[in-house]
Amino acid sequence: MTNKTRTCTVATSAPAFTTVFFDVGNTLLTTAEEEGLVFCEEAARCGVHVGPDDVMREVPRMYQRYDELYSDDDSFWSDDERAVRIWLDMYSYLCELLGVEESKHAQIAQCVHRRYFTPESWRPFDDVRETLETLKAHGVRMGLISNWDSTLEGIINGIGLGHYFEVVVASTVVQLHKPMPEIFELALKGMGVAAEKCLHVGDHVVADVQGARSVGITPVLIDRNGTLRAAAEPGTCVMTSLVELEDVVVHGWHGDAPARS
Repeated sequence: MTNKTRTCTVATSAPAFTTVFFDVGNTLLTTAEEEGLVFCEEAARCGVHVGPDDVMREVPRMYQRYDELYSDDDSFWSDDERAVRIWLDMYSYLCELLGVEESKHAQIAQCVHRRYFTPESWRPFDDVRETLETLKAHGVRMGLISNWDSTLEGIINGIGLGHYFEVVVASTVVQLHKPMPEIFELALKGMGVAAEKCLHVGDHVVADVQGARSVGITPVLIDRNGTLRAAAEPGTCVMTSLVELEDVVVHGWHGDAPARS
């Protein structure tokens, strides 16, 4: 079997960007198991049996509801209690879509939500460790800025990625959320770096791209499924894999392609 692991070499000159911030969900991490299976397992513990195919058929409607709520008022990501309530409401709504007896909704929602508190429920995308090692070899400093609750740092450490990041900014902990400029400014202050030397990589056009740009950080939109590019402003750096990040970090970004000297 061919070994496809890339060998990291230390750059002989300073990279164009010296610091990279990352979003977490759908950027660095995804769920370790299919959401439908997790829901079925937890529902079964509550005495309710549903099929994973039925669950996955309704999951897009659940996320559509989430997107509507997020568009109306994203401030729940600044408050731990409200962030928890949103997800409990989402899982209760999924129960409703599946025709689960109403008296079971709250119990199932609690069980499913708790499942995602642990590192075992998450995994890095296949390109993550390779990318982090490559950036580290270039001397690039890294941090996290995420709309996430107080479990974030424990999850990142539990997965074995914590040593890469100098700051971990979780929205409910600092009571600020993306795309607020203040959360990006807090991360910049924590790292002691200037915005113009930083990238921020994330999967949300508003929270990540517009938020980073509002303080002078160059945004990178990670579009793993090829569905986000059309929504990005012209000139936005869009990638389908983090493997592409090294070129931009080293050579810079001038609106439509990596800048090369």
